[in-house]
Amino acid sequence: MFRNILHIIIFMLAALGSKATSIKIDVKDQATKQPLTGSTIRVFAKGKEKGILLPTGVLAEIKDISYPIKLKVSFTGYETLSLNLQQSDVVRIDGKDYLTLYLVKSVTQMNDVVITGQVVPVMAKQSIYKVNTISNLEINQRAAISLNDVLNYEMNNFISNDNVLGTSVNIGGIGGQNVKVLVNGIPVMGRENGNIDMGQLNMNNIKRVEMIQGPMSVIYGSNALGGVVNLITTTPKKKFSIGARSYYESIGRYNFSGNMSMNKKNHQLQLSLARNFFSGWTPKDSIDRFQLWKPKTQYTGDLQYWLTIRKLKLSYFGSYLNEKITNKGQPIINPYEGYAFDEYYRTSRIINSVSANLPLNKTDQLVFTNSYQIYKRTKNRLKKDLVTLNEFETENVGDQDTTRFYDLNLRGTYTSSRIRNLDFILGYEYAHEAGVSYKLADQKQNMSDIGIFSSGSYKYRFIQLQPSLRVTYNNRYKTNFTPALHAKLDLNSSTQLRASYARGFRAPTLKEMYLQFIDQNHTIIGNPDLKPEIGDHFEIGLEHQQSISHLIASYSVNAYYNSIQNLIALAVFNNHGILRQYENIETYKNLMLNLKGKVSGSQLSLGAGTGIIYVEKTNITPEHAILECTFTGSYTWKKINTTFNLNYKYNSRQPVITVDQQFLYTSPMQIANVSIQRSFFKKGLLAQMGVKNLFNLQNSTLTGSINTQSSGHSSSGAMQAFPARSLFIDLTYSF
Repeated sequence: MFRNILHIIIFMLAALGSKATSIKIDVKDQATKQPLTGSTIRVFAKGKEKGILLPTGVLAEIKDISYPIKLKVSFTGYETLSLNLQQSDVVRIDGKDYLTLYLVKSVTQMNDVVITGQVVPVMAKQSIYKVNTISNLEINQRAAISLNDVLNYEMNNFISNDNVLGTSVNIGGIGGQNVKVLVNGIPVMGRENGNIDMGQLNMNNIKRVEMIQGPMSVIYGSNALGGVVNLITTTPKKKFSIGARSYYESIGRYNFSGNMSMNKKNHQLQLSLARNFFSGWTPKDSIDRFQLWKPKTQYTGDLQYWLTIRKLKLSYFGSYLNEKITNKGQPIINPYEGYAFDEYYRTSRIINSVSANLPLNKTDQLVFTNSYQIYKRTKNRLKKDLVTLNEFETENVGDQDTTRFYDLNLRGTYTSSRIRNLDFILGYEYAHEAGVSYKLADQKQNMSDIGIFSSGSYKYRFIQLQPSLRVTYNNRYKTNFTPALHAKLDLNSSTQLRASYARGFRAPTLKEMYLQFIDQNHTIIGNPDLKPEIGDHFEIGLEHQQSISHLIASYSVNAYYNSIQNLIALAVFNNHGILRQYENIETYKNLMLNLKGKVSGSQLSLGAGTGIIYVEKTNITPEHAILECTFTGSYTWKKINTTFNLNYKYNSRQPVITVDQQFLYTSPMQIANVSIQRSFFKKGLLAQMGVKNLFNLQNSTLTGSINTQSSGHSSSGAMQAFPARSLFIDLTYSF
């Protein structure tokens, strides 16, 4: 009897629990806790879809449901959340059921917050600048071991290689001497032939790369006339983590790196160490000691520490590079002896930076970033006896050299958003560079400048304007005014129209003014009477984003026009290539048009672009045009947890100006990488295997002729592009 009564009570409770009711759901961003208005909520009951709700308010109300139910919640740019909902999962207040759900940003959308050149960090589509962001996911898919591996597949970027001077980048037809490279906003020094070596910038602890094309001289001063490339390092998120990466490539690359991070209360620490080794490569099957691609060994180390004291956040960033390039000469054998001339190039760079971030209140803050860098490059030329293996230094002019540069950079900014619809930044920057080398006039030279800059971003409804001005006093070139005006029009929530004008400024470097380089084949002298380069940049672009089913699609159209006055180049005297001097040539002008599109989702990501650069005729360059096309794609097969990647780029013929002032063209070039990625052990191990230089592009024939010279630089008649097609294996393990 008692058992029957108990069964009746349980049945009645179950019937009461399954009675139709309603529930109000609040959907928020997991990181910011901000509501995601317009989320899609799909309701399933008894295996069938009951309805789709697109709420217009913050809370979504679903009526006439009976527990348990299945929910699928989605929002553009976020991972879809699926859950089985029981009545015990909800909160009952005043007789009504409430539930708060949190969505996580999709990994394909994690790179949409940008900081380069901004008054305050903003979403990429909210930025008044056109910022190209390369995420950590894309860096990994390209199996990038240095910055040049990342930039190879970007629009408007042309990478050139020199086995001694390193890898340089040309952005939008403007050379690397006008591209400023930053790490966490800190300028990187150590230019050879005017360029920062992209191969010296390790990618093991880089979270993303942000690029802005066009003059950024207002915010970042000299050398930013062509644009900026800013490398953003990772920050510790877990209490403690250790990781290791091993990379092998069949052309003779063996890399290993490790990292460690800690996050405890108000302390954060991160350490990254790497050893990159390249044994060298030459295309012919020979036992000769000479190699076309020179052996290289790199050691790098980065240390970051953050300390939070109430509102004040202090940080230290230290970076160390040690590189050795070996250029072994061809054997010279005669009846009396066998010997060869070997060259060794050693480079070291130390960066020390201390930063402070102090919020004054909810709207105002002070940021100070101070850095000191030491750059050293040594060249040694030795004669080696191939029988006894004894070696000694040669005594010709230029065979032995040590060059040191010291750079001090002090920067401070005050940002405020206390005035409605207005964000502004006011700052100063002091830069001092000193060089010590026998190749400089009087062996010691220095240059310094101080700049005061201001930028204000005013937004009213769908219009945003940002006028900017920088006043720079250079101890050699007096006062320079650098203005800029940027505008953005939000045609709707998904479409933005940008237009801008910016003036760029680049003071001649110490080498361009005071170099006295003399060896057996060259005599290159500086020119202390050089004028600064002044550039005017105009840009207009349209960008649109929209969601298609579970994918996010975007496209952009951008047009650029550059005019650079007093372009600095090496001029040849008396039509003889031995004697050259830096001179201001004339105005350089080019026009660019780009089309880009991208579709991305949780499994599929496709991107394509095409562009053309038209260059007007100058004294040293004929009129010409450059065409390029890019394609990137990745697909994740979730069933086997495997991702397939493809990166492709086509460049039409590229202009090359030799040191003897001959204007030549490369042949058209195609490059591609393919790879397969898979994670193991709950994503603890990420394995990637693939092929680089799929089309086996090794060099590009130059139209024209150059005099043959024996050196470690690019060979005559052809420009070295890449070593042979290679197989690589990349393993990353995180504890």
